[in-house]
Amino acid sequence: MRTLKFLVLAAAVAVSLHAKAPTKMTPEMKTLKAEMMKNWKAHGAAAHKVTKGMTDQELIKWMKDDKDFILLDVREPDEVAIGTIASIDFMAIPRGMVAPMVGKAAKLNPKDTIVIYCKKGIRSAFVARELEEYYGFKNVYYLKGGITGWVKNGHEMHTPLGEFVIAK
Repeated sequence: MRTLKFLVLAAAVAVSLHAKAPTKMTPEMKTLKAEMMKNWKAHGAAAHKVTKGMTDQELIKWMKDDKDFILLDVREPDEVAIGTIASIDFMAIPRGMVAPMVGKAAKLNPKDTIVIYCKKGIRSAFVARELEEYYGFKNVYYLKGGITGWVKNGHEMHTPLGEFVIAK
């Protein structure tokens, strides 16, 4: 029951954070939005082809084996507030702020091993690709399926209210 209460609360928070005045979309706006989504998905598919992905099972093994890596959440702050994957070396930096953090105060170092995740795995693949191509990172992985896949597969999520697992 605790899990269900949390999901209802998380959904209410997410809706309130994203609530905006309703906007009636014109046909032109709908066409533009569809084109943007098509391009976004195409770029995401391209990023997935050239970056190293990691499954939830591989990440769990790394955690159990106490492998030295940074778990980087590149979702927006309102998404992070709903819940994260619990890890000792956890960092939350929104996608647009990752590049400025490279090398600054040793936040992200090209010698680090980094596992990046987002909601579904598209933004994290973009960030992994950027870190590899532009900043010389070698040990960068994105979590396939993101936190959505993590939760769907029954893994624990850390929240301000405690640890939760979605019951199947």
